Amino acid sequence: MRNQSRRILAAAATAALVSGVALTSAPAALAAPITVGATQGTQAPASPVTVALSGLPGTVKAGGAPIEFTATLKNTADHQMDVLGSTFVIGDTGIGSKPSQFKLEYQAPGGTQWQDAGASGGIAGGLWDIARNAGPHLAAGAEVSYRLRLTVAADAPAGRVTPGFNSVVSDPILPPEQRISYAMSGYQDVVIAPAVTPTTPATTPAATADVRLDGVPATFTAGAEAKPFKLVLTNNSGKDLRLVPAVVFQGQDILPSGTVRFEFQAPNGDWLEGTPGGDSDHPAWLYQALRTGSKDADVITLPKGGTRTINVRLAFTKDAPALAESLVAIAGTLPGAGESAAEASSPKADFKIEAAAAPTGTPAPTSSATTPAPVATDPSTAPAVPAAQVTTGAPSPAADTAQTATAQTDTAQAAAAPVAATTTQLAATGGGSSAAPMAITGATAIALGIGTLVVARRRNSAQSPGN
Repeated sequence: MRNQSRRILAAAATAALVSGVALTSAPAALAAPITVGATQGTQAPASPVTVALSGLPGTVKAGGAPIEFTATLKNTADHQMDVLGSTFVIGDTGIGSKPSQFKLEYQAPGGTQWQDAGASGGIAGGLWDIARNAGPHLAAGAEVSYRLRLTVAADAPAGRVTPGFNSVVSDPILPPEQRISYAMSGYQDVVIAPAVTPTTPATTPAATADVRLDGVPATFTAGAEAKPFKLVLTNNSGKDLRLVPAVVFQGQDILPSGTVRFEFQAPNGDWLEGTPGGDSDHPAWLYQALRTGSKDADVITLPKGGTRTINVRLAFTKDAPALAESLVAIAGTLPGAGESAAEASSPKADFKIEAAAAPTGTPAPTSSATTPAPVATDPSTAPAVPAAQVTTGAPSPAADTAQTATAQTDTAQAAAAPVAATTTQLAATGGGSSAAPMAITGATAIALGIGTLVVARRRNSAQSPGN
């Protein structure tokens, strides 16, 4: 009988774990041949014995000290009720907790010794059988309490679980097939906190280099040849640095990136195009990173105390607008472990872009309406014709054909001369040509492995003169 009661108890607790609310007739099937008064598909009968959990905290720390609480059973009937056994259940809500991650101890009613409750089965959460002996006999109106102690292992997953306490009760005055009922506490929410609360370590700004621009021209002409100047990096930080420099055009009006021809010279002497980008906080600003795409080879390693001078050159296409601009150099540092991004900026260098000069020297067109009339030849000034060429009568057909061909040739040469002269003159002035746009790589200047130039620029823009 005791073994069968424990089978009923285990099945009841399992059903409670699955449903989290009510027990179905599954325990009766497992407890056969004992009939427990519930038929297949019906709700298990309520018990006159009530169960209440008290003292459960809302949060328990994984790997922390044990928590103590109480389960109290009370007989509300007017006659004795027998408790056949009890279980403690931890319902898992999907966090993946296991019975091995919990330890349950209890003190039986009236006892003073802590006893280990044995975990039953390998279900998620856990189920502990604390009915090692027959449960108490409760007189009418009587109540008893189990003291419980739960320890959560350090490797238990963080998240919500639902503990509960269930008992199988027998009513001795009822027929055997109607005696069994189930007493269940409510299922409370308990949150398992992680063993170590994650903390974000404080970061320190990365060191960076001093940066300046040397020799920025005061004026650029749209469509003219590129003008050179220098970007100088000096590492006075006391540690080796990894840098990605850039220049920023800080004008009041938008400078189209397609009109800018910015190049820098690599250590091997090759001239490379900068990578353009923008700043959402300053729509009129244009960035040009001294980097081609996202190549690590473009990152500058600058030892402490070292200086690097980078040759750069700048030009604007013929359709560049006439603007007043300022140029600022920045040095963004790739942060190390425990460091945040940082950058330094140079003083502003002001310059202006002048419009392209209009073409000069184009000949005025000749109108056929003003072509002068032929002038009659003065016979006195006509060249003398040798006597040998003087003929009488009609000229021969051969002579006539030769003269006609000569005249046609002279006319064609005379007509071609102005066209050739005009073509030569246009070629000399550059008329009709335009600079072919250079390829621009990348879509943003600062999302190039440093993630710092735009963000830090926004943070530090107020530190630059005129920002």
